[in-house]
Amino acid sequence: MSQESILGYENNSLILKYKELFMQKLYNIFLDLRISDIHKKKFLELDTDSQQKFLFFSDISSLILRIQSTDSQEYLDLLTQELIYYLDDCDFWAHYQWEYIAWTTIRLTMEDNNPDNNIISAPSQNQETVLWWWEKTQEEWNQVLSRAFQIIQSINYGFFIEIQDMVQKIVPMKTSRGIHHSCTYRDCIWTLYIWYTIDAEFPEFHIIEALIHESSHNKLNLILQSEELYENNTGDLYYSPYRPDARPLHGVFIGVHALVPSIYILLQAIEKEIITDTKWKQKILLYHIKNKLWYNVVKKFLQPTTLWSIMVSDIEIVMKKCDELIHSLHLVQELDIAEIQKRAKKHFIDVKNSYPMVKY
Repeated sequence: MSQESILGYENNSLILKYKELFMQKLYNIFLDLRISDIHKKKFLELDTDSQQKFLFFSDISSLILRIQSTDSQEYLDLLTQELIYYLDDCDFWAHYQWEYIAWTTIRLTMEDNNPDNNIISAPSQNQETVLWWWEKTQEEWNQVLSRAFQIIQSINYGFFIEIQDMVQKIVPMKTSRGIHHSCTYRDCIWTLYIWYTIDAEFPEFHIIEALIHESSHNKLNLILQSEELYENNTGDLYYSPYRPDARPLHGVFIGVHALVPSIYILLQAIEKEIITDTKWKQKILLYHIKNKLWYNVVKKFLQPTTLWSIMVSDIEIVMKKCDELIHSLHLVQELDIAEIQKRAKKHFIDVKNSYPMVKY
């Protein structure tokens, strides 16, 4: 697989395979929905490319999956309305306010019909337009995202191309201070939800981490639409080095799958002398230590499928690449490794004390 499940590649064969499976799944579900015969007939008269553009649009695919799981008339009505719009001109974006993020083919927009997005991303109509972008203007959002993408392109072209292949739009989800947030949703492939850490000295570094992290979730979410990765996703709780609470095994796995490539990319940014800040170097080294703890939990407790076994091999190879970069960059000698290890150990003790039954 050549680490295609973990790292970014141009023309990733793994993504191509699971895109095709997901498309067939969406097509079959759509044909079974209670949409009027007239509209369904018009849809089927479209060429294959136009049909796929409709079904693969992130808002549409998430609606289709939600209707399948809930049989919601509300969402069915919304889907029908979107279908009517699309049949008029086969262009979703004509009905959205958006702009391209510079250097990319990804759109920046506040508009979002993902039924799982329960975080209010747009203000009431009586608020000023500038507040739609949460203390930053649309231009400032575009600029910081553009800087992040330029850095990714300069250090890992495969990831830069793959993210554009996987992501249709980015929805700004508030500004924050002191901590960075981001998220994706399992049934909303192709959309990333990003926060802007407005008091950070290097907000683009936070966004790079978020882009790799969330696009990795997106990749895994795509795979999980068609295949199970493990057989024992029980109700037990396990140690997670990044959380103050114990987590179910699925949560531990999706975390290590996203953080391993994130740290690899950030280490490449140190190698290219893009990241020179000591605090960022300490954070990256700490996260690499945490990734190793995380990976040990996953490997110890998961009962793997064949696909998972391949992903384990991929994760191990990328973690080894991280080890090699840390060694070549002399980060252990440069930084206070004892203090970093102390922080990791304290976190483990705190979680274990709070959750005595946690598995690790």
